[in-house]
Order: sequence, then C-alpha cells, then structure tokens
Amino acid sequence: MKRLQVLVALKHHNRLFNLSIPDVAIYLGGFLVVGLLVLAGYLGQLYIDKSTDYGKLNRLIQENYQLKNRLATYAAAVDTFRGFLARTEEMDNRLRCASGLRLIPAEVRLMGIGGPLPAVNEEVGNLLRRARFEESSLSEIEKSLDKQKYRLGHIPSIWPVQGWVTSGFGLRRDPFTDQHRMHNGIDIVAPYGTAIVAVADGRVIFSGWKSGWGRCIEIDHGNRAHTFYAHCSSLRVKIGDRVTRGKKIANLGSSGRSTGAHLHYGVKRKGNWVNPRNYIISPL
Repeated sequence: MKRLQVLVALKHHNRLFNLSIPDVAIYLGGFLVVGLLVLAGYLGQLYIDKSTDYGKLNRLIQENYQLKNRLATYAAAVDTFRGFLARTEEMDNRLRCASGLRLIPAEVRLMGIGGPLPAVNEEVGNLLRRARFEESSLSEIEKSLDKQKYRLGHIPSIWPVQGWVTSGFGLRRDPFTDQHRMHNGIDIVAPYGTAIVAVADGRVIFSGWKSGWGRCIEIDHGNRAHTFYAHCSSLRVKIGDRVTRGKKIANLGSSGRSTGAHLHYGVKRKGNWVNPRNYIISPL
C-alpha cells in the first residue's frame, strides 16, 4: 500500500518526527472535507430561503405558479359544467313541450343572477343553484310522464282481434227478431279460436258465462272505463287478474246468442256504452 511520508522537525527540542499516512486515509479525508463543504452550503441556502426576503419571494413565486395552474384547471371545469347545464336546460324545455308542461323562461332559470360579472366562487354558487333547480324540473317532468304513461296504458286504443267488422255501434236490425235495436258495441268476424287480446292495461272484473253473451270477459281500465268481450269459445283469465295491453285473454267463438263465430266488443265510459272506434288508433 502506498503511503505518504511526512518529516516534522522541532528546532526547539532538536527532534524529528516521521509520520507515515496511507493513501486511503488521505482520500477519505478529502471526501470528508468536500462533504462538509457541500452540507454547509445546503444548510446555508436553506437558512437563507427560510429567514430572508429572497427565500420568501421564491416560495411565493412557486406557490403563485401552482395556484395559476389550479385556477386554470378550475376555470376549465366550470366552463364544461356551464355548457353541460345549458344543454340540459335546453333538453328540459323540449321534454316539457313533449309532456305538455309549461316552459320555464330563461330569466327564471338564471335564479336572479344580474349585475357585473360575478367572482369565481359566486359563479360556481349560481351554477349549483341552477343545477338544483334543473333537478327539481326534471323530477316534475318524470312525474308528469309517469302519469301520462299510466293514462295512455289504460286507454282501449287497439283492436282486440284481427278480422272484419260486420256490425258497427248504434241502431241495427236484430238478426233474431228482425227489429231495430241498439247495438252497444261492434262485431268482428274472424276464424274460430282466433286469440283475443286485452286492448289496454287493467283488471278483470268478470270472466264467465252470461245469458245471451255466452262466455265473456269484462275489464276495468280505471278512470271509469270498461271493455267487454263476448261470445268467446274459451277464457284465459279469471276475475282479479291484472292484464296488460296485448295480453291474450280469450279465444274467439260463437257461444251464447250468436249466429256464427265472431267477437262482440264493447267499451263502457262512466257507465254508458260508447263507440269503441272512437278510441282505437291502430289499423285493423
């Protein structure tokens, strides 16, 4: 191992000292000195940053830069939310128009906003109030559509069977007595056994045999509207059953007082027989 020889002479005592220092110790000492100088510089800079105006200024500049970035992100999010809310309000008015509700004026939707441009926090607060107002409006639309769905679902608006109408609603000549009598429904001719369907949602209040009508069914659709199906060959539902529009409830036949296979279909509104064709919107 290489070593450094150092000769020290003490004149006062006339003595010589011979010091031998290994190279490794010299390198380690150099590294230690450099490390202490670097640490001292770092601690000094840290002290300056924390205790002097120059350090405070640097911190403020960095914090300001971070705040600017956050504010830009925040402003972009607010713009996106503002655009989404505007589209939602436009769609809201379209839904209100389709569901028959009154439109909400734009000035009402602004929730009293006015004057100079608001600060960011105030603008966010205004947007949140508009969003809560929009939530209330959409809830009103949903309730209105649910009511309309229920009402439309209970209107007898389709044909109970596919066939040919041979006798309409009103006065006609009775095929058995040859006298003019009121015909409280329409007769639809179709092949024997053809499926008969419920014309709207409702509840079966009669399913069985009635004199003259043979096997028949009566359904209560709510809002004081009933439908009647007579001369069936077989019945598929019983009293108390809930039915939906299009559900098969019976098969066409010629039971009771009938001259051939057909369905007598009647509609009763508020206790009075009415013309079923006034409600049917589907083609025969």
